[in-house]
Amino acid sequence: MSADNHRDDDTLLSVFQLIDSSFPTGGFAHSFGLETYTQHSLVNDRWTFETYLRSVLQHGIRRGDAVAVTLAHKVTDLEHVINLDTQLTALKTPDESRQGSIKTGKQFLRNASLLFGHEKLDAYRSYIQSGKCVGHHAIAYGLVTQSASIDLHTSLLGYLHAYVVGQVSAAIRLIPLGATEGQLVIQAVHSELVEIATLVEYADQEDLGNFTPGLDIRSMQHERLYSRLFVS
Repeated sequence: MSADNHRDDDTLLSVFQLIDSSFPTGGFAHSFGLETYTQHSLVNDRWTFETYLRSVLQHGIRRGDAVAVTLAHKVTDLEHVINLDTQLTALKTPDESRQGSIKTGKQFLRNASLLFGHEKLDAYRSYIQSGKCVGHHAIAYGLVTQSASIDLHTSLLGYLHAYVVGQVSAAIRLIPLGATEGQLVIQAVHSELVEIATLVEYADQEDLGNFTPGLDIRSMQHERLYSRLFVS
């Protein structure tokens, strides 16, 4: 086997490790608004969940976190990370969703830095510690995958897949959704993940944004639900 093949294998294994549900980020504790939709019976089976997931991917993740991953992965001037962090904070209007992104981002960055040490990761951590940044998961992920020499397209597919798996995991507990049905949903959105990853590979700062008013409202309502299984 050639050295190139060994490098490809290492890259894939690094992606698998970073997006694995067992990687310590605390993401399992967040539904990012889905819990409110299920309690209001707006998402109550495989089909309504799949419709919900496709909508969030296209109108939220595609222009929001996925673009942030791209911009972080491409960053050369670390001062740009501060602006990106500030802008992403402003876009995440619901407090629970914003705090969820920050908490998982800090944990991801701390643990990933032990595996893929790099001056960019150290700089981002120092910005967070000094209060210049708050630390978002999408930005940390983009910096880590770039530092680990994982190409952008693969990085994006990994991030998007991990998001979908996290939402399916939450849906299994909330709807409840059968495990097999959950896997069918993951497979059903594969083409959309490839489409989104391909589109945002060429995104720039002006492309960062989202439009999910319904999700924002439901995410804000989450903290006032009578009973809650998830933090967000």
